[in-house]
Amino acid sequence: MARVDGESWRLPGSPNSRRAAIYGTAARVAARYGAGRLPASVRPGLDWAHEAGARDIYRTAVKLRAGFLKFGQFVSARPDLLPQPYIRELSKLQDRVPPAPMAAVRRVVERELGPTGEIFRHFDPAASAASLAQVHRAELRDGRTVAVKVQYPGVAEIVPRETADTRRLLGLLDRVVKGFDLSTIARELERVILSELDYANEADNIERFGANFAGEEGIEVPAVHRHLSGPRVLVMDWVEGRNLGHALRDSDRETCEEAVRLLVDAFLKQILVDGFVHADPHPGNFLLQPGPGLGIVDFGACVALSDPTRLALCELYAAGVEGDINRSVGALDALGFKTRSGDLSSLVAWASLFDSGATEDDREQAWARLMSAARADPLVSLPEELIMVGRVVMVQTGMVAKLKPSWSMPDLIANRLAQATGTNSGGTIQAGVPPVTR
Repeated sequence: MARVDGESWRLPGSPNSRRAAIYGTAARVAARYGAGRLPASVRPGLDWAHEAGARDIYRTAVKLRAGFLKFGQFVSARPDLLPQPYIRELSKLQDRVPPAPMAAVRRVVERELGPTGEIFRHFDPAASAASLAQVHRAELRDGRTVAVKVQYPGVAEIVPRETADTRRLLGLLDRVVKGFDLSTIARELERVILSELDYANEADNIERFGANFAGEEGIEVPAVHRHLSGPRVLVMDWVEGRNLGHALRDSDRETCEEAVRLLVDAFLKQILVDGFVHADPHPGNFLLQPGPGLGIVDFGACVALSDPTRLALCELYAAGVEGDINRSVGALDALGFKTRSGDLSSLVAWASLFDSGATEDDREQAWARLMSAARADPLVSLPEELIMVGRVVMVQTGMVAKLKPSWSMPDLIANRLAQATGTNSGGTIQAGVPPVTR
């Protein structure tokens, strides 16, 4: 356990004991899938292995926090990667974890910025804690209210080692679990988690995102106070609002519909128009405001898309609006999705996920088809740019399918496509997308 003395508080365990915990968990999970460990009946045996493995990973992630917790949060939002028991258990990691003691936080802040009393009129000891850092509300000497993001002591040293270990483990798993190019996913996950340690990079992300959404009604992005920020501390304007996930559970339907519309439309703009995407769709990163409006926070994980990739995604979305599977498959091929056989028809199951009119039942059927297709003709190549974007798309389409709003998803897509390309959704957006051969 972490030491409770605030002055010496750090994340739990030595480097060796943390590594032993990660590899020990991986070994226990893997061992259950061995033929000798499974009960006599195959399906109950697999279900048992899934449930027990999910609990093991969850417990280790909560204990260690840092990079391993971040890994668990990522895979919990990607139901295409792991069986449902893992998704169900690891989704609990999206909840906030207990914060670090105030003395530890103050030590980091004062090392970076100087005495807190000279900078802040008030510094709230209550915190919103996550895997790598926690956020405190504070008031500057001039009366402005700000959010102070403080990186946990030791995280900058711990996380690079643990993300490398996680990448190696997923690389080994890639030899056994076919169909998802886990090696590419592991490399991109490592890159994104490491980028979240760089607060200068996050400040750049916030400013770029804010410029992209300047003038967009209903969306608030905080301003950064660069002169009050350092490598381990980031100060930005405080954004009011309620955790979107919590708010949607007890708001009236009209408010829920408008909040989800704002969120989905904001992501469509990021993907299709800006080519710059907030890639951490944690419910706590989106704040429901009166109006309703939407505040967006935590920009450590952002992905910049190349223009050819952005245009190919425009083509993919346009094909989804038209319900043109052949065109969708061609766009996936142009994006770099490759199966073992190289047969484009094997991408049909993946293309069906971009059906903008799909209901929740349709999506479940699409997942079943995808799992079957991945086993029959495994995916051997995924475009790295789209690993994190895929997580965003799945959260976005899942919310829409579950809510079944009165507004039109195809209309939102068509509007953003027109803004992105100057064409209507039926036109060919990217030249050179090959036809499907069956």
